[in-house]
Amino acid sequence: MAAQNDATIVSGGRPAARFVVKQGPQIGITFPIVQNQILLGREEACDIRVQDAEASRRHCEVVWQHDAFVVHDLGSSNGTFVNGVQITAPTKLNAGDKIGVGQTVMVLELEPDIKPVPTPYDATPSAAPVSAPVPVVKKKKNSGKRLVWAGVGCLVFVCACGGVTALGLDLLDFINLGIPGFSNLNLIF
Repeated sequence: MAAQNDATIVSGGRPAARFVVKQGPQIGITFPIVQNQILLGREEACDIRVQDAEASRRHCEVVWQHDAFVVHDLGSSNGTFVNGVQITAPTKLNAGDKIGVGQTVMVLELEPDIKPVPTPYDATPSAAPVSAPVPVVKKKKNSGKRLVWAGVGCLVFVCACGGVTALGLDLLDFINLGIPGFSNLNLIF
């Protein structure tokens, strides 16, 4: 990642920057920072809408002030975290810092390749995400063992049915062999 002094500067001295979601329901989505003040939360009116049940409606705010991005919690229920540590006061962010909002973790990136965006920005709800989320496929453990056991169960069943047929017994004869629990059944076919 580029150092802050290498980043493209947008109007007002703010470098071109973005948040990239690294963990949570929106993994892979990139949110460009196009204003000097960004509100994060679940509420539709937020600049960055975090689709995470553990995020508050108005969770935290990132502000460009004194030549730095600063994040502060807005009294959220579950707190705001910077690099895994819950913040209790406004906290300066550096390139590469991770912000935790609920189960969502975003990384602040300052990029020299990001094209400058004029400020203020007239945001529309459909313009927020820049890239599509990357689906996460988790492989279930022991799924192969389950298939093997299911196959063994089917094989035992087929052998048992074949054994009953080989002995010349039909289903009613098998049930009436005096096996406890089966001999008292009243079956009508």
